[in-house]
Amino acid sequence: MVDDAIVVMENISRHLELGMKPFAAALKGAQEIGFTVFSISMSLIAVFIPILMMGGIVGRLFREFAVTLSTAILVSMVVSLTTTPQCARICSRRRRKKSTAECTAGARRFSRGYWRAIAAA
Repeated sequence: MVDDAIVVMENISRHLELGMKPFAAALKGAQEIGFTVFSISMSLIAVFIPILMMGGIVGRLFREFAVTLSTAILVSMVVSLTTTPQCARICSRRRRKKSTAECTAGARRFSRGYWRAIAAA
């Protein structure tokens, strides 16, 4: 269920990296990916409809399972399309922007440490 929010956050981050302001990036990012998140969520819910309609003892056992997962998927969709863009907008203003040189230096240090660990093993 978290994957919906991750997809929305990645799209918003992409717009922020392109230089958009946080509010515009959140709005455009959610608009661009909104239908995709909606269709994925509805497809997942459609999988649980046959389980919900099952009869007998097995149907009784799995009914709560189907209802719980369908509800969780709906809530995840709503949160990822409403709350996640606003949180991304607020958090992007507060974080310190790192320059490309700082990010490259950090990646270089990580790579050196990784290769040292490989050589030591």
